[in-house]
Amino acid sequence: MRRWLPLGVGLWLLPFALLLGVAALRIHASLSGWGYVVGLGLVTVGLLTLPWRRRRGLTRVGLGVLLLVAGSRLAASDSEHLQLVRIPEGRSHWVNRLVAERDGTLFAAHVLVLTRFLPRSDSKEFLAALETAFERLEVTGEVSTPAVSTYLGMQSPAGFDAVVIPARGKAAPEVAVVFLHGYAGNFAVYCWQMAQAAWAIDALTVCPSVGPSGAWWAKDGARTLGATLDWVANQGIRRVYLAGLSNGGVGASLLVSDVSHPRVLLSGLVLISGASSKAPIPRVPTLVVQGRYDTMMPTYDMRTYVASAGHVASYVEVNSGHFAFLDRRSECEQAIATWLVRQEAVARR
Repeated sequence: MRRWLPLGVGLWLLPFALLLGVAALRIHASLSGWGYVVGLGLVTVGLLTLPWRRRRGLTRVGLGVLLLVAGSRLAASDSEHLQLVRIPEGRSHWVNRLVAERDGTLFAAHVLVLTRFLPRSDSKEFLAALETAFERLEVTGEVSTPAVSTYLGMQSPAGFDAVVIPARGKAAPEVAVVFLHGYAGNFAVYCWQMAQAAWAIDALTVCPSVGPSGAWWAKDGARTLGATLDWVANQGIRRVYLAGLSNGGVGASLLVSDVSHPRVLLSGLVLISGASSKAPIPRVPTLVVQGRYDTMMPTYDMRTYVASAGHVASYVEVNSGHFAFLDRRSECEQAIATWLVRQEAVARR
């Protein structure tokens, strides 16, 4: 029995090893991702061949590779360009460093597209645009991801991860953009993309985390936003723009009327591919960026929201679907940056 037990474990691991190997090829996995694939492959082959091998050690070599990859990721320090902060504690949980965000996100994205969970009309350029977005993110070096702790149920208003991207050119920025993520959770790659527009006004970008559903309109969402504003105020920042993507846009449109902080002034609202038809008319200048063919957050609803908001709202529509923020990146970034610059000019008069 003891002799054949490793064979049984190896047979159980085999489909996982094959799946991860094929996935790594398909998504052009990171170096650490390939390290995990090789390590798991060696462990699997070692277990499968153990009853017939005279030389021992193959399984242990595979385990060593897995530990080496995990250890190297844990030992890596955060980039000065992008940090993962645990609010209010400070340092993010170590589990967020184990896996490269690129590998997990692209793997999940391929699964969603292959299973047709995402409408084909919205996702036809999604995978290519997402991969290109990660290529742009690579300039920051190794990136921790809040997605791991999110799916482990570790995000709550009492303690949550936030991606923080410093302002470009200012050690002590005067303004911040707080960016609420959408469905599936918080990802550094989207926060980094938002920061490109926020840099136009030398703003700090802060992207807090709630659960995988991105239900910012729930009680925990409002409390998480409040804790984020407390953290921003503690950095010496007194003005904030609230932004949201997809479900984050829905949440931001609902929460904006309740944002009242003794030390932070709300200067504007940016909604990307999402707003609620039940949201009150915003009291601050608002920008809505929308894909013309969005079926997940219907374009008609976004136009209706803008019409109801009246003169406080500006509207930009691009030739895309729900993932316009990715596949029409330049147009969206330019629209947001131009709008932010205009609002800052008015605020400083």
